[in-house]
Amino acid sequence: MSHVLACLAVVAALLVLPATARAESKVPSTTATIAVIGDSLGDGMWGGLARTVAKDKRIKIFRGAKNSVGFTGSNLTDMIDRAFASGETHALVMMVGANDRRSIFIDGKSKALLRTPAWTELYRERVERFMDHAGRHNVPLVWILLPVMRATDATDDARTVNQIVAEAAKGRPNVFLIDTWTLTSDEKGAYLPHFKDLAGNVRAMRLGDGVHFEMPAYELFADLVLKKLKDVSPRFKSVLAD
Repeated sequence: MSHVLACLAVVAALLVLPATARAESKVPSTTATIAVIGDSLGDGMWGGLARTVAKDKRIKIFRGAKNSVGFTGSNLTDMIDRAFASGETHALVMMVGANDRRSIFIDGKSKALLRTPAWTELYRERVERFMDHAGRHNVPLVWILLPVMRATDATDDARTVNQIVAEAAKGRPNVFLIDTWTLTSDEKGAYLPHFKDLAGNVRAMRLGDGVHFEMPAYELFADLVLKKLKDVSPRFKSVLAD
């Protein structure tokens, strides 16, 4: 009887784990693949992650981001499909929004003007569809939120996108958010082009366009991503064990 009760306790413990953890707990973890998707910001994140784990043969980084895309163009679920079609994938990393400061058109016709309730609603629907599509694969989706931008209106738009993403992430246990707002703004909340890198040295971290980053900034965010994956994923906790 005691053996039966012990088995039931183990089953009950597994049932309360997040779906991603339950799926991974069955797999011996010696290697892991991270698929990085999104737009040009996402491609920068691919570079940051690739450089960060360049000497670590346990981690592979799939390059799935594409310039000039965004949720104003589509729901981007094809990026998830391509990542998993390329081979076994254990985590998704997403950064997007550089190209979403525009109205939404469908079949060549205006569907929702930028900064209108209709735009917000359609953008939210696409983000939620993307998150749900990722959730079917039972792997962590780490979403790097947008930073403060140099232009005030661009910052306002980035804040709107972040709010939509944060709201959509609620109730979706496979989605984990990485904040960049605090790192990229000063004590007054203004755009900060210089901040500390991983070594603690203050240096130029933003490109001249006031949107994208120098590689040390992407490496800083990559470190946050890896720490998050280690926290939330049994596989990455095992693979990244020192």
